[in-house]
Amino acid sequence: MIARVPYPMTSPKYYAVASEVATIGYLRSSGLPAPKIYGYSPDSDNAARTAYILMEFIQGTRLTDVWRGLGDEEVISVVRQLTQLESKMMSLSFPAGGSLYFTKDLEKVATGMGIPLDDERFCVGPDTRLTLWYGRRAKLDVDRGPCAPFSTFSLLCSQTNQEL
Repeated sequence: MIARVPYPMTSPKYYAVASEVATIGYLRSSGLPAPKIYGYSPDSDNAARTAYILMEFIQGTRLTDVWRGLGDEEVISVVRQLTQLESKMMSLSFPAGGSLYFTKDLEKVATGMGIPLDDERFCVGPDTRLTLWYGRRAKLDVDRGPCAPFSTFSLLCSQTNQEL
């Protein structure tokens, strides 16, 4: 098992931890290889007094450690496997842009903000990219998502332009 705590500069901690756990859970539920999550807390209101994730340790060899020693057939096999994984990930569709959450976690801090997925345990909520939250940006009262897909945005813009 691995116990992970967020870096001190991680901001916002609650959203970042909750989104990471939900993303791993969503990948697993979609049949993609991802570690099991044994427990987590996106906030510091717990015995450890910090946000944390307890997850499965996956034994293995890092590809960077063996890449140079692989033969042509092995390289082709690895690239094929990575391409298949990427293809499977890219085939997952979402109703909006933002970060993934377990609906129950997002509801604790932002009631009604999430856009549910077909599997309603998950939703899309605020984007957790550090560039949107770093430093003084964390204090800005701005919309960080979820954002409607571009096609919806285009439709809204065209309707607004027609009304003008």
